[in-house]
Amino acid sequence: MRLPLVIAAAFALGAATQAAAQPVTVPLDGETTIGSVGVACTGIGETKNQPKWLAYPVRVEFATADRAYLAGETLTLSGPGGHALLSVNCEGPWVLLRLPDARTYTVTAQLTDQPAAPRSTPVKTPKHGQARFVITFPDAH
Repeated sequence: MRLPLVIAAAFALGAATQAAAQPVTVPLDGETTIGSVGVACTGIGETKNQPKWLAYPVRVEFATADRAYLAGETLTLSGPGGHALLSVNCEGPWVLLRLPDARTYTVTAQLTDQPAAPRSTPVKTPKHGQARFVITFPDAH
């Protein structure tokens, strides 16, 4: 009787691995859920000030060394064990995350239109409000 459960678990693991392998494109000012993680892409113009973005406790921003915003990145979120949970493309300078729990995750980002090396940072949902994490690409322009 446990065989169907094992097959279902294997299928779910395969689907999660596939989702992490192929980046999902989240349109500018769009939202989606991948696995158990809420994801949004924004940060340009008036729409970045919409109150709905505050519902995402983690805000990852992308910038040059002099803190000018960068847009067009692929972000990969890895769990505490180092396995990739998701990968997304975003055309805006902010990727917002609603993580399933308060563990520490790792975000790795790569610019899609520049040869800058990937950069990583640990992220964690704050107890209150929205935490801001800035990933700086010193060689980007």
